[in-house]
Amino acid sequence: MNTDLDSRVRTTAFAFLEAETRRAGTDVLPRALLAQGFQFDGRRVPIVGPQGIFKPAILPAMPLSITTVPVEEGAAAPYRDVIGHDGLLRYCYRGTDPIHRDNVGLRLARQRQAPLIYCHGVVRGHYVAVWPVFIVGDSTAELTFTVSVDDRQLASLGAVDT
Repeated sequence: MNTDLDSRVRTTAFAFLEAETRRAGTDVLPRALLAQGFQFDGRRVPIVGPQGIFKPAILPAMPLSITTVPVEEGAAAPYRDVIGHDGLLRYCYRGTDPIHRDNVGLRLARQRQAPLIYCHGVVRGHYVAVWPVFIVGDSTAELTFTVSVDDRQLASLGAVDT
């Protein structure tokens, strides 16, 4: 695996997000911008994709981002991603298969301590992008990953499991 490529893509993604939040004057970014992403060595690299655990084609093994969609009023959340009282995000597996390739990719990110981007939906089409976040736990029994989110960034998300 080309760890240098992986590291360079992640660094470029973080710089892109930093520039876009500075330009927008807010932490809330449109999903369309995150889906468009940035240019890297002449290739377009999206930050988010159609699935919550997203690995752009340029990366060989590990996802770049995880996403929690905003809950529409009156609708049930597709996944129960929550921030616990300990300040850690409990992020649901893709499906119920612990060895699904997306779950395996997040497990690898944990092993390699690879930084990720967490996109938290605030309203339809708008997300707070938080980076870097790290996978720090994995519960096959609960089908969740535990994600460390910086306290400063966590405050802007606000949702705590009761």
